[in-house]
Amino acid sequence: MTSARVGRAVDRVEGRDKVTGAARYAADTVVDGVTYGVLVQSVIAHGRITAESMAAAANRAGAAPGVLYVLTPLNCPPLQLLPEDLTWDLPFERRPPLSDLTVQYSGQHLALVVADSSENATAAAALMEFDYVPERAQLTVDDVLSQPVPADEKNGQIRYGTYRPDHFVKLDEEKLQDRRGPADEPAGTKVAARFTTAANAHYPIELSSTIAHWDGDHLTVYDSTRWITGERRALACYLGISEDRIRILSPLVGGAFGSKSFLWMHVVLCAVAARAVDRPVKLVLTRNQMFTSTGHRPRTDQQVALVADAHGGILSTEQHTLTETSTVAHFCEPVGLSARFLYQSPRLVVSHNVARINAPTPCFMRGPGEAPGLFALEVAMDELAYATGTDPVALRLDNDPACDQPSGRPWSGKHLRECYLQGAELFGWAHRPAAPRSLHRNGVQVGWGMSTASYPGRRMPADCRVDTTPDGRIRFAVATHEIGTGVRTVMAQVAADATGMPLRDLIVETGDSLFPDAPYSGASQTTATVGSAVHRAGTLWRQRLQCWLSGTGRAVASAAELSEVLAAGGTALSELLSFTVSSGGRDESGPLSQSFGAHFCEVEVDEQIGRVSVTRWVAVMDCGRVLNPKLAKNQIMGGITFGLGMALMERVPCDGRTGQLIGEYYVPTHADCPDFDITFIDAPDHALSPIGVRGIGEIGTCGVPAAIANAIHHATGRRSRDLPITLEMLLQPFDPSTEETA
Repeated sequence: MTSARVGRAVDRVEGRDKVTGAARYAADTVVDGVTYGVLVQSVIAHGRITAESMAAAANRAGAAPGVLYVLTPLNCPPLQLLPEDLTWDLPFERRPPLSDLTVQYSGQHLALVVADSSENATAAAALMEFDYVPERAQLTVDDVLSQPVPADEKNGQIRYGTYRPDHFVKLDEEKLQDRRGPADEPAGTKVAARFTTAANAHYPIELSSTIAHWDGDHLTVYDSTRWITGERRALACYLGISEDRIRILSPLVGGAFGSKSFLWMHVVLCAVAARAVDRPVKLVLTRNQMFTSTGHRPRTDQQVALVADAHGGILSTEQHTLTETSTVAHFCEPVGLSARFLYQSPRLVVSHNVARINAPTPCFMRGPGEAPGLFALEVAMDELAYATGTDPVALRLDNDPACDQPSGRPWSGKHLRECYLQGAELFGWAHRPAAPRSLHRNGVQVGWGMSTASYPGRRMPADCRVDTTPDGRIRFAVATHEIGTGVRTVMAQVAADATGMPLRDLIVETGDSLFPDAPYSGASQTTATVGSAVHRAGTLWRQRLQCWLSGTGRAVASAAELSEVLAAGGTALSELLSFTVSSGGRDESGPLSQSFGAHFCEVEVDEQIGRVSVTRWVAVMDCGRVLNPKLAKNQIMGGITFGLGMALMERVPCDGRTGQLIGEYYVPTHADCPDFDITFIDAPDHALSPIGVRGIGEIGTCGVPAAIANAIHHATGRRSRDLPITLEMLLQPFDPSTEETA
């Protein structure tokens, strides 16, 4: 049998199909008799629509050429409420779509027009204009803070129709509100500042798209989702049917970053409309609709305070966060989680407050909590380094705790110190002059900055099916997803090592809810989760085959030889080598798993025009065992580029008075990317998974905005505490005396 495949830079198994155009995504699916749906959305943030204008608009659209059906709140069949376990910690909307004529946010779905072509559906949807009865909208946290909470509403309660979203969400006290150590803040060197981050859009290449088709009482949905089993359950709940009557297919996902992790309302409406017209309905969101219909990273307003002794030892850490969610769903951006454990701190206070506002529902986005939270914490650490006269790397080394502070439990594997030291050596940090404005190049300011990266190591239960075909091919099937990260490739590598068979003889199938269950492809857990199931299945397959071969004296090293063995063994051997296994989650009683890393970057700042260019980047990551170095580096490069956009460009363009989208949304391109030098510690974490891996998809983003902000400060002396850092900020008059907060 073959030598090890894990650890090699194997090309993507679906790569050729993608670059030649042969790859097929949800919207590419060919279905006979398909019709086309187009959404109609609200243009106000809060209020209601008169029934008369809704009926008149539906009649106008219904009379347009090619229109087959207009779905509105007036004719939408009753949809069920979701159970609490799907709506408490997840951003599934509690309010069923088209359940009444109220408007909770600008961009809310008000109708779905179905026609014989997308052009006819679009033209008819444009005819649907309504008479609104506006109500006062609360569009920001400040709007909520300025309003008293009505006496008849309890914290966390949601009412619809006449509901006024002017209270805060009740949160999980154990995780999101934390306090330890003395009640009073100690004396010492203190830095304290306010930090804000903008709302960010996921902005994947592939638009969210759905094709819904009923065959009798069975529903098939082709959807750009990365949680087919969760979507099936939620859709069954909304429609009031059993899950076994629904099949979800997600062939390939063209990027998601969080936007396709949950069932969004357009999928429900597409299924309802398909049943009404008794034909398949295809619905592809527009780019503008993606801003309002598939989640986003919410704004945050953070207050961070650090106190240190004369030697730079941290005595107290506080991080308080105000953020937002919609009036129809519960979601909290867990901004302060990293502060609980990242640096030694005898005193800690972390709090979160979440206001309900009239805006679309936010959701998890690459590095949820850690990405905005580490921006504030790591910039504050840089400020503390200046305030105490300590090198930023040395300050972090001196305050690196040996274990998890909240629980006192050890880490399953932590190599953060090596990340700092290797990164500093590779970057040349020892040559960095401490004083801001000390480096110049070609008439522009140059700055060096660094930050810590951290993200949890997660693993959940998953199942895997193995089928051995008569021609010697081995098929592994899991209800997971290929979202562009190379999941099928890495799983094939794991399967090849476990079975001992060549990669060419293995097939990994994903994207079908009929396959064995797996969790959503998010939270940087897929490789550890699904890989553990594939590893177990492949190992058992090899044991069964070797047991059968032990009496024959034969060996198997190829599909041809395996085919001969299968022919000799008959049906009994094929059945022996076809089975389903289950792999559990991580051992919750053992050490904690966390990925760590260190970012070092160089920027050039042209102060004449306010332009920032990120020119060089060194990242050293501690993410457990690296299964495929090429794909792993690609993920970290993508994460850094993602964080670069968060730092310098990205802000959902929203009118603060109306809640409507305005302007443009900018993301980084290849021209914005620095020269990358990415290294992995490559130390297996077998406490988390039998294959020794931890998640790698999100940690690359975490800490990136802070490293850039710290480098800009080193280049210019300007301290940037608000994201994105724009040229307007850098062109403002500069007063050095106000730049550091003590």
